[in-house]
Amino acid sequence: MQKVRDTDTLKNRIRYIILFILLLGVEILIAIFAKGFVRGFIGDVIVIPTLYFLIRIVFAKDSVFSVYVLPFLCYYAGIAAEILQAIHINEILGINENSVLGIMIGRAFDFGDIAAYFIGMYVIGLFLAAESIVKTNRKWWYPLGIIIHWTWGNIQTVGGLVLYLWYIKSPHYYYKGVVRTAWPRNSGISLGMFIFTPWEPKAGDESKKAKERREYCEEVAVHEYGHTIQALLLGPLYIFVIGIPSLLWGNVPAFIKLRIEKKIPYTWLYCEKWASYWGEKVTKEKAIWN
Repeated sequence: MQKVRDTDTLKNRIRYIILFILLLGVEILIAIFAKGFVRGFIGDVIVIPTLYFLIRIVFAKDSVFSVYVLPFLCYYAGIAAEILQAIHINEILGINENSVLGIMIGRAFDFGDIAAYFIGMYVIGLFLAAESIVKTNRKWWYPLGIIIHWTWGNIQTVGGLVLYLWYIKSPHYYYKGVVRTAWPRNSGISLGMFIFTPWEPKAGDESKKAKERREYCEEVAVHEYGHTIQALLLGPLYIFVIGIPSLLWGNVPAFIKLRIEKKIPYTWLYCEKWASYWGEKVTKEKAIWN
């Protein structure tokens, strides 16, 4: 099994080397010969995939980071380049504007460049979607759904990224097109493409208590996955329509006391009931309802 994984990683690395060389060659040709729209916009679109495939040469193995996080870090690297342009970094460091590095950094801050980087990120998503044809651990629409999370649902997804990095040492998994983290808590939370589910029993523990715990964690995961669907639909409104009511319902002492005294299930609240319902409909698995 290890040899198979090593072979797959080697094939990935070769593929990314070839793609990087091809895109770098296109960038060089644009730097030498192109003018106008091709140089000013298409070149910037290609920059983000070029950077992505360069980094994937190192992180060739499919992972939560390389597939679900890295494309957006490349996009934000483009934003950082725009900031460097705003402070005239080429002049400060003496970088030739006609060099490949100068072309990649750009000449001057331009919102059009940010749009180009945005399209470049979608190009990566389309590649990952196409690549999914030969992958068994993800469906073709997963990468595109993630890009929606990072654009339309940017606010909560950035928050999820911060929490993901904070708990970077916790176990992380692919989970139906999102990133699932088993964090050291007994509750769950969903922020864009990142869901956090309760701690899990140690591998190999097949006791009745461990099995019940795993079932509970899976039901929470289905519920939190329902929240990611809400986030895809609502985008920037998610925080107000779902996030804040859910946070208050789950953590305000008065609401906790009310649920206990009146024996009201947690999923009584509209946004929680909606999450469990959609989670079950999409995953075809059981969600938590109590």
